[in-house]
Amino acid sequence: MEGGGHTILWPLEGSFKLYKQRGEPCRIRIDENGLTVTSDGSEGRTEVIKASDMVGCVCMKAPPEEIKSHSAYFTIFSYPLNMKKKRKRLALCFQVDHNDSFEENYGIACKWKAAVYHAVRKYGITEPQIDHSKKLLILINPNSGPGKARQVFRRQVAGVLGEGEVKYEVLVTERANHAHEIVRSLDLTTYSGIVILSGDGLLYEVYNGLLQRSDWEEAIQFPVGIIPGGSGNGLARSIAHWLSEPYHANPVLVSTLNIVYGHLSPMDLVLFETADRKRILSFLSVGFGIISDIDIESERLRIIGESRFAVWAVARVANLRKYHARISFKRVTPSHSTTTSRVKPVLERSQTVQEERRESHEHILKSRSVELQGDEVCESFLEQSCSVNMVDAQELPVRNSLIRNEAGQQSEESQSNGTDRSGFTIPPLDQPVPDDWETMEDNFVMVYTCYHSHISTDVFLAPDARPDDGCMWMISLGSTTPKSTIARLLLGIDGSHLNLPGVEIIQVSALRIEPLCAKGCLTVDGEVVPWAPMQCEVLAKRGRIMTR
Repeated sequence: MEGGGHTILWPLEGSFKLYKQRGEPCRIRIDENGLTVTSDGSEGRTEVIKASDMVGCVCMKAPPEEIKSHSAYFTIFSYPLNMKKKRKRLALCFQVDHNDSFEENYGIACKWKAAVYHAVRKYGITEPQIDHSKKLLILINPNSGPGKARQVFRRQVAGVLGEGEVKYEVLVTERANHAHEIVRSLDLTTYSGIVILSGDGLLYEVYNGLLQRSDWEEAIQFPVGIIPGGSGNGLARSIAHWLSEPYHANPVLVSTLNIVYGHLSPMDLVLFETADRKRILSFLSVGFGIISDIDIESERLRIIGESRFAVWAVARVANLRKYHARISFKRVTPSHSTTTSRVKPVLERSQTVQEERRESHEHILKSRSVELQGDEVCESFLEQSCSVNMVDAQELPVRNSLIRNEAGQQSEESQSNGTDRSGFTIPPLDQPVPDDWETMEDNFVMVYTCYHSHISTDVFLAPDARPDDGCMWMISLGSTTPKSTIARLLLGIDGSHLNLPGVEIIQVSALRIEPLCAKGCLTVDGEVVPWAPMQCEVLAKRGRIMTR
């Protein structure tokens, strides 16, 4: 977001007509509470749009054919909650015609633009924030999920970023591990953050590319953002749940607004050590058994999106598998569990200030606001006098600016030869677990550990999990778990599954998995890893995720 180079007058008040409004002008004021719009009609209604619901402002001039071609205009974009608790786009276009000179009117419009961004930055977003003066690198996987990520960007994401004047550069990945290769040699100082428009798999590539760098301890703290575009969107769903945002109504919009605001929330990461002494960085989950089997085996149905999980669950329950394994873990008791540094917000909508009744934006500003649909932009009636960075994802090649020097790349490759244990505090895999760990051995139907509330849009695995609670949430189903319980769990992982007999959830800070049978499917963040011993521990609050 940019506020322009104009002096900020604060608070700011004035009287302006809404575009094509008849009658008297509205009185508007912007301050720490947001934007207050008071109509001068007989009822004199007042509407307050919170600073945290506004995203940006654009200044424009009238085309020559307009009667008042000396007029300037400023449009304020916001996404308040409507009566149904859904985010609805609201664009209010105000006409400035106080003076006979366009330049003077335009100067007034620019002062309002500066005030809008001041309100959003200082009162709508808490610190820390991304560096808004730099551009974002947006990575798009065109083959993720149903294969519509590129269209999602053009139709749903680019317009919102444009309204917030967010600078960005788009790169469309061309092959598996392309993102991994890019971030290993990326000049991070060029960007304010990396945004993923894909499923969770592309973020897995990004984090493990950052892990391969010589400066990995700093690199893994680089700001990241996620916009759902795949068949598994666990992180995006979990963030929305934590923020109490109405995700299901419009998942892409809710997630894109996180990117526009760019508040940086701490997020736990998990560092793995494999049997061949390689390291893996994880942000979502690890597990084996029926959930992992469903996730991987249903890949052939990815074209139907997240519905593939439910379809394949039926087949797996009918043909149940069990896996002999030994699980060791360090339990986290509630008294030692770290708490989130940010209170979960209460979701409130911008309200109409009126003693007798409370009404929606649509009622008060009906036929006075500019309601743009889809890809429509204000140019349909006004000529913009500012430029918004819009980039076609199809036209962007891999730029040279993404690549660091060769020497740096060689040093990063040398540390990934399987001998590096930096970052670990737990003993190596070939040594016994510490005395304060617990161990269980069984023919497991499932052992699945997640670090967030959701592992996909509709799989609410750990209801009490938070992004920075300092622990992993391990759920296990032992050999004696009835098929009826397993079926009920898979068909309704909505929080109530924790009350089913035989279902146990444990908070842990470190975990060791030792397979004791020949075959199995072990996954980290939904990606298959070798069916062999591995262990991990939490890197508390080492990641930074973009949120509201």
